[in-house]
Amino acid sequence: MTTDALLPIAPNGPVTFGPFVLDVAQARLSRDGQPLPLGGRPLAVLALLAAHPGRLLTKDAVLDAVWGHRHVTESALKGTVNLLRSALGDAVKTPRFIETVPRCGYRFVATVMALQAAPSAPDVARLSAASAAPAAPAIAALPVALAPGNLPPPQAGLVGREANLSALAAALHRQRLVTLSGLGGVGKTRLALACAAQAAPRDGAWLVRLEDLHDAALLVPLVAQTLRLGPGAAADVAALGRALSPLDLLLVLDNAEHLVAEVAGMVHALLAAAPALRLLVTSQLPLRLAFEQVLPLAPLGLPADVADSAPAPDDYAAARLFCQSVRQQQPAWVVQAAEHADIAAICRALDGVPLALELAAARVPLLGVAGVRSRLDQRFALLTSAPRDAAQRHRTLAAALDWTFGLLTPAERGSLQRLAVFVGDFSAEAAEAVLTGSDVAPAGEAIDLLERLRACSLLPYAPGPGGSWLRLFDSVRRYALDDAARHGVLADAQCRHLAWMRQCFEAIERAEFHTPLLQWLPVARRDIDNLRAALRHGLQASAPATQREDALCLLAATAMFWYRSGNRREGWKWLQAGRALPASARTTVLLDHAVGMFTAFAQMALPAMGIEALLRSRAALMEAGDHRRCYLSLYSEAQMRPRLSSDFDPSLLIAGMHHWADDGWGTFERRHVHMVEASMLRRQGSMETYVQVSARLANACRAAGGLAESWPHANGQAQGLTVLGRLDDACALLQHALVEIRAAGLLREQVSLLAIAASAALRRDGSPTAQALGREALQLLQADDMAWWMADALPWAAWHDGRAADAARLQACADALMAARGDVRGPFFGALRSAMVQAIDSHPQAAALQALLHAPVGLSLASAIDLALGAGLLCAPACCA
Repeated sequence: MTTDALLPIAPNGPVTFGPFVLDVAQARLSRDGQPLPLGGRPLAVLALLAAHPGRLLTKDAVLDAVWGHRHVTESALKGTVNLLRSALGDAVKTPRFIETVPRCGYRFVATVMALQAAPSAPDVARLSAASAAPAAPAIAALPVALAPGNLPPPQAGLVGREANLSALAAALHRQRLVTLSGLGGVGKTRLALACAAQAAPRDGAWLVRLEDLHDAALLVPLVAQTLRLGPGAAADVAALGRALSPLDLLLVLDNAEHLVAEVAGMVHALLAAAPALRLLVTSQLPLRLAFEQVLPLAPLGLPADVADSAPAPDDYAAARLFCQSVRQQQPAWVVQAAEHADIAAICRALDGVPLALELAAARVPLLGVAGVRSRLDQRFALLTSAPRDAAQRHRTLAAALDWTFGLLTPAERGSLQRLAVFVGDFSAEAAEAVLTGSDVAPAGEAIDLLERLRACSLLPYAPGPGGSWLRLFDSVRRYALDDAARHGVLADAQCRHLAWMRQCFEAIERAEFHTPLLQWLPVARRDIDNLRAALRHGLQASAPATQREDALCLLAATAMFWYRSGNRREGWKWLQAGRALPASARTTVLLDHAVGMFTAFAQMALPAMGIEALLRSRAALMEAGDHRRCYLSLYSEAQMRPRLSSDFDPSLLIAGMHHWADDGWGTFERRHVHMVEASMLRRQGSMETYVQVSARLANACRAAGGLAESWPHANGQAQGLTVLGRLDDACALLQHALVEIRAAGLLREQVSLLAIAASAALRRDGSPTAQALGREALQLLQADDMAWWMADALPWAAWHDGRAADAARLQACADALMAARGDVRGPFFGALRSAMVQAIDSHPQAAALQALLHAPVGLSLASAIDLALGAGLLCAPACCA
């Protein structure tokens, strides 16, 4: 007789389960007060199972207890259980009362409650004597929805996870061990439970929560207790494996990261012992077992990272969850169109992490969407309103990160503190530079630390220009920054970050002279947020002198990057801030050279100031034998001199550029001197030759791989065609270049070509298409306070609209503006003005129009733009009298 057979075989007194009452002393089973014709061995088997609810009883134990010997075949037991199920209306696949554990035995799964004080123990022999009684009529099985297991009811909020759910289900079908990894609060548990509910095998899906388990010795007993396997299975992992060996079930181990080594050991043993067992683990760390399938869970989808974009909340998953969570607090809440941008900003700031979004949504009824957005800089104080039944580590955003950071080794935590100085994306090389040599990462260990942080779901990476790029979740970064400040490592990390950015952009400055823009700009532009952070830190008045020198050298190296990346206004502000700080003699030279070049290209200041800066720096550059900078200094001066005098002769500057050009330079590097030589032809009146030379230079740049470098030559060619009166050819050429520029995503960076294209189109016909192009160009120019650049194109918008008087007033405004700036028009805008004056002179009301042309100006530039293209169609014009 087995050990199980020594246990009591009947409940101690009448008991109730579901609608049934079992009274063994009276050998009676009733349902809703009506007795059922069940007796003999079926009633004895029921009594035995009900005496041990939740416990697996082997077939041998049941045979021993009810039949008293082993001479009866298992088929007799199976037939008896089938009769019993019919009487109870139970179902094999979805049992409410008797669960079959294949190849093992049976378990009573219903809750059993005592009905009254217990009488004496039942007489098993009396029950068994009735075994020959006729079987009771079958009772129709009731529909049952619950599968065996202990999964909680489904939760709301599985938003935007359809693809993840499919991938997880497919992985569980292929693999016996799947680990769902991801940052705390990203939704691992919710997704795992949804998948488990869909994929429950014959013996069910069982959830074991580990977040409150801190003693590894209790891991096996917790699993055994949760699965109701009895005390024997809790003895050790081998006993647990034997108990699970006949079962076909899915075991969900939730929040295993703090016990990852112990869980890995147990899982390895159980999978070997139980061939039908499958495990789904949620953890911030993988188990690192050879047969483990790791599925990283990313945050919810976000809108494009454009600051002023305002997509509808239905368009991306993070906003859908945010809005759903708000409605759980405030059912009548309706999203307003004015809130779209705020919702997008909240979702971006919180990285699409579901926990953070739900905590933020809980504040909307009190603060409104805009109020929540405005307080995200204090997010750890703001995001604290979780449901009472949430896990302790999910009650606040800070608690979630406390839990995550508590899992880290000192070296991992110290690495995060230092990496927090990065803003936005950063390369593995940049991270290595900040970590290597610090007290957390001796030489050669930084890459290993980065990989460990990636495995912890704290350092996601994605492919990008120049290789893989890393990014800290913003909440993690802010938490780590506070942590760095508390531990006194922030200043050192900022210093290392600044030194790396200087090294990086000085290399870019050298490379950009020899490298096509479309190769180096995407990589450099991805570092723009880190560039800003480094300059903010290094240009503080309180920064140590060595760091200030690093920052000023970085600033000098990035002057052309600010221009090339379409951020000329921001670049000019940084240069002005840098020039106000004390610097070494060498750094002053570099800054003056950078200011002069920036003035020539970006035209943010008057040319005289730029030329002065170039002349101050040139002697030192020549003495140092700096060929590249001397060559570019002369080129920049050649670009600005014609704006001061229409009869400027660039011959000496051209000779100087040839002198400083290295013998090894090819057409690509020499394009600057060729451009100055071509412009000399234009000023000498050889416009047709200038157009031909510009076309050859554009083709040469394309042949050398410099598509973007060909656009300025195409621009010059089109300007020459305009002067020659070939407006259709000019507009077609510029339109072709604009198609390429838009395809490359560089419209803002190439706003000068866009402005020329718009000006040529307005000069040609002033059509609605031309006016739309003009508005587009003016809006981009306004962002840099450069709308004045198109002043000579504005009269043509009015002229083609039949408003000759307005055209005369607009031309007078353009003349006054150029005079106030001290600028000399180039041939293109000079041709626009000359053609307008000729049109006025040939108008039937020429005298009145000429009077307006020479009258005192009563228009600001902002008013002129409104008058030319229609009031209210441009954004916040800059006023310039």
